[in-house]
Amino acid sequence: MKKKTVLFINLRTHKIERVKPIYEAKKLGLRVALLADSAPDIDSSLLDDLIIADTYNYEEALSKVKEYNQVYPLSGVLTWSDKDVELVAKIGKELELPALSESSAQLARNKYLMREAMNKIEGLCPKFQFVQTFNDLQEAAGKIGFPAIFKPVGASGSKAIFRVDHDTDLNLLYKEMNESTKPTGKDIYSYYPNQYIYEEFIDGPEVSVDGLVKDNKIYIAGVTDKDVTEDYSLEYTAFFPSKHSKEIITELKDKASKAIKALDLENCPFHIECRVSSKGVRILEVAARAGGGFITSHIIEYATECSLHEQIIRAATDLDFKWPDFEKNYKYYAGMIQPLADKEGILTKIDGLDLVLEDEQIKYVFPIKNVGSYVKLPPKDFSPHLAYIIGRSNSYQELINSMQKAQRKIKFEIETKEKTREYSNS
Repeated sequence: MKKKTVLFINLRTHKIERVKPIYEAKKLGLRVALLADSAPDIDSSLLDDLIIADTYNYEEALSKVKEYNQVYPLSGVLTWSDKDVELVAKIGKELELPALSESSAQLARNKYLMREAMNKIEGLCPKFQFVQTFNDLQEAAGKIGFPAIFKPVGASGSKAIFRVDHDTDLNLLYKEMNESTKPTGKDIYSYYPNQYIYEEFIDGPEVSVDGLVKDNKIYIAGVTDKDVTEDYSLEYTAFFPSKHSKEIITELKDKASKAIKALDLENCPFHIECRVSSKGVRILEVAARAGGGFITSHIIEYATECSLHEQIIRAATDLDFKWPDFEKNYKYYAGMIQPLADKEGILTKIDGLDLVLEDEQIKYVFPIKNVGSYVKLPPKDFSPHLAYIIGRSNSYQELINSMQKAQRKIKFEIETKEKTREYSNS
């Protein structure tokens, strides 16, 4: 019997995370073809085929995929980040594969259109207004007030999310946003350029809801607790399963399901970011792809010993699909911490990585920035993360304690223009 072939469009940034879906597809007996802008920095033997095309150019990418499909008929198509969600929909439609519609893909990628669709349901999302000019920004600030969030409609990965307060200089804010979101080369900002959204700031802790939609049925794997920075909403922790009450978890699931239906998502994974606010649960964003930051690849699986990647791939390729009850399989707590740089400069030294692994609850630790690289802070760069620490424990609090202790053991030396200063995760 001829093996089925699944097409992945690009991979995640970090190697340990990016190869995980390939492993899962191989376990399922699938051939894996990768459509990418350039050859990825992974062991080439992991892939059966590599298709090089400009994935920002839909016409070129679709042409290459159709040509490949003549030789190896595809059984499914998936991407692991926001950038290619709309391309997945186009390929799915062209080749009649299980995938979300083009209209739903656009709603999931354009944050303003997303808000408009969800706003039909009362209490689902914050107040918002479309911004394309400085005058629009002034008008939005006058109507919605402060505090607020100002962000591009087509970005992802917590890029260019600015908090706006009463004392914020709107003129400077608008200039910083324009500078931060210039579509230099092939960049995420080339999608919906110069289009922004100004929205009411939602208080309370952030969480995410992960799962998939298949045959008009919503499957939820669970809820992840998160911490984000106040100024630019950069995520730096994630813990699964959530420690929120049953009542809040029920509300999260209910509103996540309403958001999915409002966007008419179907035949796709989802990653929904929410806040548990003083006014109830509010939906921040809905992504029509699997959650990143090791949530799908490692954290959920460490906690449940069930692979969400496997279920996503099964659903996309019409393999035998039987959803495991993830919630009944919560056996551990799992999570990650990402130390953030607090100054700009050259990373000259990293110490303590080996000490972190002395704790059996720590499963992975690896630097994101290499020695010699220049570390920038927002708004110059929205990736000031220095390392990933991933762990698992029988206790939520013990996991947090172990990971915070691990974070303190790692020391980064960052040389600034003034002098060399040591950055310790204390």
